[in-house]
Amino acid sequence: MELKEKIILVVGGAAGIGRATALLCAERGAQVVVADLDEQAGWQVAAEAGGVFLQVDVCDEASVQAMARAIDQRYGRLDVLIHTAGVLLGAFTPLEDFQADTFRKVIEVNVTGSFLCVKHCTPLIRKSESGVVILTSSGAATGGSSSFAYGSSKGAVNSLAVTLANRLQVEGIRVNVLSPGNIDTAMKRSVLAADVERHGKTMEDAVAESHLGTPEGVAKVLAWLASDEADYVRGIIQTR
Repeated sequence: MELKEKIILVVGGAAGIGRATALLCAERGAQVVVADLDEQAGWQVAAEAGGVFLQVDVCDEASVQAMARAIDQRYGRLDVLIHTAGVLLGAFTPLEDFQADTFRKVIEVNVTGSFLCVKHCTPLIRKSESGVVILTSSGAATGGSSSFAYGSSKGAVNSLAVTLANRLQVEGIRVNVLSPGNIDTAMKRSVLAADVERHGKTMEDAVAESHLGTPEGVAKVLAWLASDEADYVRGIIQTR
């Protein structure tokens, strides 16, 4: 699987699945742009990947526009957008205690952030001979979540991706959405920590019971989806 000469933007690339994906894409020959709100970690990943870092707040349209503008000025096009940025708030909070502000924040980051990145990167992707957009959903979209907001947001990401796929396929842009299961990330461990507190488990027991996959395993799927070999793939792709 070759990614040589492809310009790949990984939004949310400073940690977790995004970090693993940025490093693997670089290893397979891509020019990687790491974008994240976390400047320190983002620069570190970009240095490891031999790429560049752009700080972005996916909730701020002006910030997303500036990111796209910087990519245009440096490369003149974008071949692949991989969007992995997301938050999970309100794990195990009872419905009657779940704050509307928390719900709105999760929707803003996970859904609006995905939309804004696709909106402003698509003009650059149109310049590619084989443009690809990959959004990240979750098994929580269809299997239930510890957070009302997170599960709702990932269901919305699925629907956003399907709508984008229908609209952009006529322009030769492929849109995929990846739906990982239980993956060993800081976000997942924060949920396990909340579960430990509720049930008096140890973290070791919670991790063992969850059968967590690795970010590197998911990165292999994302890197393949970014390649031309995945040209015939459609719909929601699920991983462990």
